[in-house]
Amino acid sequence: MKPIKLHYSEALVRRAVKAFWFRVTGWRFFIAMAVLVVFLIYFVTTGDRSWLVGVSGSVFTLGLVFAIALYFVHRRASLARFHRIRSPEATFEPGEQSFRITSDVGTTDLAWGTITEVWRFTEFWLVFFSRAQFITLPVADLDSEAREFILSRFKSNGIKVV
Repeated sequence: MKPIKLHYSEALVRRAVKAFWFRVTGWRFFIAMAVLVVFLIYFVTTGDRSWLVGVSGSVFTLGLVFAIALYFVHRRASLARFHRIRSPEATFEPGEQSFRITSDVGTTDLAWGTITEVWRFTEFWLVFFSRAQFITLPVADLDSEAREFILSRFKSNGIKVV
């Protein structure tokens, strides 16, 4: 397979982080937070000042802080990596057993088996190496042949594609 030129922008990086954050937190998180708020409002308006109100308030606050911190930590790290490169391009060279990514900050050779999961979105794919470490593959830069080849490598290595 021939090398593929990947093009990045700050806007793409921001959208990738937002997609990561939303999928990690998910609708269930927002529903749980809404239920907690309803219970807190009910308890406070009925005059309840028990330990349950304190625990509910603490869980709500910690959940909110965690979700906000998760987003901003990933956004800051991703934008810092993006701003380190002089040219917002990388070369992706997929092979049968491994792939290579080259940019002006360096080259990395990785076996397909190091990938743990892939999240596909319309504009990009998030390729994970751990629960919170991923690279972004802009879909616009992948022709149909490249997409099929990469997907076949994911599937043949037992990588979960969502």
